[in-house]
Amino acid sequence: MTEPHDELTRAEREALARLPREARPPRELEDATVAALAARGLLRRSAPRRRRHPAEIGLALAASILLFLGGLALGRRGATEPAPTLPQYLLLLYEGPAYRPAPPGREAERVREYGAWAEARADRGELVAGEELAAEPDLVIGTDGGVTTLRSGAGQPRLTGFFVIRAADGGQALEIARSCPHIRYGGSIVIRPIQPT
Repeated sequence: MTEPHDELTRAEREALARLPREARPPRELEDATVAALAARGLLRRSAPRRRRHPAEIGLALAASILLFLGGLALGRRGATEPAPTLPQYLLLLYEGPAYRPAPPGREAERVREYGAWAEARADRGELVAGEELAAEPDLVIGTDGGVTTLRSGAGQPRLTGFFVIRAADGGQALEIARSCPHIRYGGSIVIRPIQPT
């Protein structure tokens, strides 16, 4: 099978070689085509790329190197010092008649206080998880598959949140629970050991 260019004469091949390799359309035609495609939703215009200052590039490179070295150091330290696995305990936070909620407009302060307590416990390696529960009625599914709504009544404690902690034993778990701000505001905390699986 012969190639198509083999059928060309020498003069034709030379003429083809002299042709420009790429012809750019006029700028106006390109702009009009892009605008028409964008108007039909077939093309999105991208924001012009901002030119980076050399100092930004240097700072980004330095930060990347520091993050890499920090990760490397943490990885080596973690490999030589395995963390002990301590028993876990569930702290169930209840609000009963003695609980004093945050005054109106000061709820954010209370949230920050609980958050600071949780962060300090996390820094010590004691906190595993924690969440505030929504103030909605509980749904209880019975053995027959039926659903009952369980509402907390007046004078009845209401479960409002939980923490999962690590502690050496029940005594340390009790000590951690006593330090929780929830106690200071009249709340109660139920401590339950979590069965290891």
